[in-house]
Amino acid sequence: MNKNDTYNRTESDLSDRIEKSSLWWRKIRTTMGNNFGLIILLIINLGPIFLVVRQAFAPESESATWPLTLLPSKLSLQNLFNLWKTQSLLEHLLLSLWVALGTTIISIFIGFPAGWSLARWKKIEGFGTRFAIVSRILPPIAIAIPLTALLIPLRIYNHPFGPGLILAHLTIGLPFAILLSYSAFLEIPNELEEAAYIDGCSTFGAFIRIALPSVKGTIATAFILIFLLSWDEFTYALLIQLTHRTMPPLIYYYTEFGQLASASVLAVIMLIPAILIIVFLQRILNRGVLRGGIK
Repeated sequence: MNKNDTYNRTESDLSDRIEKSSLWWRKIRTTMGNNFGLIILLIINLGPIFLVVRQAFAPESESATWPLTLLPSKLSLQNLFNLWKTQSLLEHLLLSLWVALGTTIISIFIGFPAGWSLARWKKIEGFGTRFAIVSRILPPIAIAIPLTALLIPLRIYNHPFGPGLILAHLTIGLPFAILLSYSAFLEIPNELEEAAYIDGCSTFGAFIRIALPSVKGTIATAFILIFLLSWDEFTYALLIQLTHRTMPPLIYYYTEFGQLASASVLAVIMLIPAILIIVFLQRILNRGVLRGGIK
């Protein structure tokens, strides 16, 4: 092989590498251009979460420094240990879980039969849907004071188990469950239930055996959204549970007194149940709407 052949081969290999590199870089630019909005959205949404996690696991000496570094010098659980010593953290966490789960289960238990009734009986459809929509439009602060005045004589105001707070959260979760289930039941053909009636099924049986299995995905969606609404709710929790606090008011108090590291730890703890609920119900969310009814 002479020198010219070697030179030509080297030049050809170099040209191929440059072309592949150019093609690879072009693909990256195209992908980033097509997903630029998504990238910006991820930064906006995940940026605060990253800062909260960074603040929670930073050493105590770095929690109040400014400007913040992107990463702490080392990971530390000291903030969690300090919070655990000074606060009955488990009590607040269990109360928040109890209230959120209670609100979610009661809202679905009452809201889905109500939504099915609105979808099937046209005489009450207009009034029922308007009432649910108006209930969702009203801001919580508009009924917080009258609701608080109602809870005091019932002796469920500032209760250790939070029944008053669950009742208040039902004003948020129940209309949401009704509207969500109403839309889902409208998509189910009436022929499925009529066939069940012909086979001797009662109205309640048609709802349990036909209608309800057909909206499993909607039930999972309602469970996630209502749980998150109750889990993150602040106004009612601040006014009704003065001493037996749930997690959101507790974060507020720590932030108000400048204890940002403790507030960040509480925020990270609040993320965990929400993520677990979403992951656990994700499989149900992916199922078809009519699969249960067709079976």
